[in-house]
Amino acid sequence: MGAFRIIFLIILICKSIAVCKTKTRKLLQTIPQDYCETYCNGVCDDSTNQKTCDNEDLNFVITNEYTLILRDGYLEIKWSIPSPQIFNLTPINKISNVKLKELIVSDTYRKVRGVDYLRQLGVETVTRFEKQLNTFEAIERNVHHIDGPRSLILNFENMPSFSEITDYVKGSMNNINEIKINRRSESGNKTVMIDENIFEGKPNITSLTFTGLKIENLTPKTFSHLSNLKQFVLSKCTIKKLSFINTLEKSLEHLVLDINNEVDMKSFKNFSMLKLIKVQNYIPYEKLTALTCNQSWCNFIRGTNGIVCPGVCDCRYIYDELELKINCSNRGLSLIPPLPTPIIGVVNLIFHNNSLSRLPNNTLPGYITLKKLDVSRNTLTSLSIIRLPTKLDYLDISFNKIVEMNTDIIEYIKHVTIFKQTGNEWIAYCDDEPLLHLFKILKMIIRMRKVEVRPIFVKLSSSHKGFMKFLGQHFLSLGVKKQSYFLIYEDQVVTSMLQKLNKLNKIMSIFKYMEWFHKNLAVVNNEYELFYYHKMAVACPYKCECCHRRATQTLKIDCSNKFVYNFPDVILKNRSFTQKDTMSNQLELHLSNNNISKITIDMLPEILRYLDLRNNSLETLDDKVTRYLKEFKNLSEVKLSGNPWNCDCKSRSILSFLRDNEALEYNLTLGRCNISRADCPDACVCCLDSSTSSSVIIDCNGEGLRRIPELSMKVTYVDLSNNNITAFTEKDRSFFAKRSLHSPLKLVLLNNPWSCTCKDIENINFMKSISSSIVDFTEISCSTGLKVVSIDQDVICPSGFAYYLALAISLAAVVVAINFMICFRQPLLVWFYEHDVCLSLAARRELDQEKKFDAFLAFTHKDEALVEEFVEKLELGKPRFRLCFYLRDWLVGESIPDCIGRSVRDSRRIIILMTDNFIRSTWGRLEFRLALHATSQDRCKRLIVVLYPDVRNFDSLDSELRAYMVFNTYLERSHPNFWNKLIYSMPHAKLRQGHPI
Repeated sequence: MGAFRIIFLIILICKSIAVCKTKTRKLLQTIPQDYCETYCNGVCDDSTNQKTCDNEDLNFVITNEYTLILRDGYLEIKWSIPSPQIFNLTPINKISNVKLKELIVSDTYRKVRGVDYLRQLGVETVTRFEKQLNTFEAIERNVHHIDGPRSLILNFENMPSFSEITDYVKGSMNNINEIKINRRSESGNKTVMIDENIFEGKPNITSLTFTGLKIENLTPKTFSHLSNLKQFVLSKCTIKKLSFINTLEKSLEHLVLDINNEVDMKSFKNFSMLKLIKVQNYIPYEKLTALTCNQSWCNFIRGTNGIVCPGVCDCRYIYDELELKINCSNRGLSLIPPLPTPIIGVVNLIFHNNSLSRLPNNTLPGYITLKKLDVSRNTLTSLSIIRLPTKLDYLDISFNKIVEMNTDIIEYIKHVTIFKQTGNEWIAYCDDEPLLHLFKILKMIIRMRKVEVRPIFVKLSSSHKGFMKFLGQHFLSLGVKKQSYFLIYEDQVVTSMLQKLNKLNKIMSIFKYMEWFHKNLAVVNNEYELFYYHKMAVACPYKCECCHRRATQTLKIDCSNKFVYNFPDVILKNRSFTQKDTMSNQLELHLSNNNISKITIDMLPEILRYLDLRNNSLETLDDKVTRYLKEFKNLSEVKLSGNPWNCDCKSRSILSFLRDNEALEYNLTLGRCNISRADCPDACVCCLDSSTSSSVIIDCNGEGLRRIPELSMKVTYVDLSNNNITAFTEKDRSFFAKRSLHSPLKLVLLNNPWSCTCKDIENINFMKSISSSIVDFTEISCSTGLKVVSIDQDVICPSGFAYYLALAISLAAVVVAINFMICFRQPLLVWFYEHDVCLSLAARRELDQEKKFDAFLAFTHKDEALVEEFVEKLELGKPRFRLCFYLRDWLVGESIPDCIGRSVRDSRRIIILMTDNFIRSTWGRLEFRLALHATSQDRCKRLIVVLYPDVRNFDSLDSELRAYMVFNTYLERSHPNFWNKLIYSMPHAKLRQGHPI
């Protein structure tokens, strides 16, 4: 080997992620070809001539003599020479305050112990030191660089020369408390001879274990040096006599005799300190106070306080845990009964799912010495320090009604190893620092059952397998096992992972993945703690601090500066337990300085008082979210500055919100997108249209504008749709005329109430002249509904000739209509009356309403057949009239002239059926003459003559009657409109029946 060696730069783990050191290592004389495989486990950087190892998970020290690998408090030293000299090791820390979890070495030199390595490496303590020798394995626990180990475990497969074991024990420092000598293989039956002085000078040993040995010579002298031995275990051993045990009668507390010998328990009557004996075969002794156990159970009858197991509960003493488990769950109990106290071990009271409203006083027998207490799913409303056992290692108050804790309780819980509280609705005020600090610590503890750690990681590894593998390495190395649980502080594991990374994107991804890990861990891990608060329907989000403001009762959720990537869950989704569905109407969300990049409307609560999203990664917000923020802006305070807002027009709604509420942020956003604020009207939103080569759009859509805002000559696209603009002003027309000469301009003008009267013709013509620049010109409508594109100037602004022509035509039409009315007055009136149209014009009001009959029907007896149709049409038709004719209404025996005269007087109309028979009849002519005289004397009577076709002339009538027929009108029975004319000539019954005029 030459004088030159390779220099390696090693990153070593220090107390803080920011504190790391590089050290110069010895150089290899030559670089061997298998360097990467031998020294770097195949992970090597060949980019340099020195061939440095490239593995971010490990810290290396590599020399010709040894390889030193440091990982998260675990140090392994592999020697490449047969007789190593540990003084050649380079210290990993000069100030000797490093604490390791595990140190594994491969040397076979028995005289070199753990303290020797610690002193050379500059390490203060190591939890576990492992040394692989040729014939056995030596494990030293809790080794101090000065005081040595507290525990020594020697394991071997085949029986070595026991003198090697003896030498190693004797060579251990005298501060040792525990020694275990274990033979793992059950094959072979070689007898062991133990040196009587093996434990000489080690009076501090309190626990001694022999496993799998056939021991020949255990004597009282062997144990004479162990005056403080409290636990002695013979497991799967063969031994002839037990008389040597009497040497331990003043100190022994715990004895395990896993041997085939039958043991007489009476031999332990003088063991005043003995508390527990585990034995296979024994002869009972009733006066023995120690608890007796066999392989599977312990014979627990009553406690040292004289109390037996409560009759309503199930008691079982578990030897492996040295625990008396008293299970009183699901009994409907409202009080905790007196409890027995075992002679050794702890008491675990499970009082789950009962009706307990208050913990008992400390004076309750057996209660004050409890180490584990489960009172979950009861009705507790408070905790009091005087109602708790002296020191608990386990406390479960989950799913009760407890809302607060005082400082005494907080200090008490800090010393409880396992504390469960999920399901209580806490009232934690923002100025209650002790309680908030406690919750912060508790939230940082990740707890799983030991048996579930691997299954949970397997389930979660289906996604993000690489991260889960990386996390698992740190998780298992840094976690601790307490009771039946695996515990780890998240800050510790995150710091450890970050120390292995040097790229910013990878460092930041750790926080993102941890957020994902917690979200999924809450689903698969039954031990995951959730913190609920009063008036909050969901658990306090991961990484956040929740509290109530004392003055306003506002619920504050503070997640600021926590590297949060996802908007926290504050909306109720799934419920794992019964809880009031309430949410404070005074909710504050503090989310500044994080990495939140997306918010949807379903993430936001119905009512929000304060929202701080400053300095996140938000590029846009959808229209629903922006509308939500606008609705609550008057009641809420919203802060959005410091985000990389997108200038794309798809983000128009959030840009509008920034313009109206955070002008400075809006200006900064425009500046970042190279949009001049001077080119953007205050009433509009400016954005980029990515579909048109990122051109700037002036978006004034729906801003309620009544006039076009002042625009810059640089503008290329203006959206003025959905406003209240009625016209272009002269200034607007001048601007757009000049602007269109420079470069293409696009306008959107749809859904405005454009005025399209004759006085607006100039404006309409201007719009047509620039129609190529108006994107939606063909769709633009006037306020009247007409399309602008279809408007003709001659239509909205007609000439004078057309006006006068229309007036002349109108006047001519009026004259023709008047003449028509005069010429066809009678037919029109009849038609109006028939169809109930204009009755006020067509109908006549009768003045002789008191008359008995509407009409007297005059005819000859030869024409009696004609009467039937008149009765049918006039009396039975519509309207109905009352007729008078001699066949029905004249009394027999009266004078005919009198009857004729009376009928004429009592009737409003006189209808003459003028047939040829009537003209020839003397009585007919008489009736005609009387009717004529009556009508001449009474202006209301009307004579209606119905002329039948058989009348050729009126020559047979006298001159008076003939003159009437010649000079007056009559109704021709053969006329097709005869009945309508006759009904119109009758008294107007519609007026009598209440029809309006």
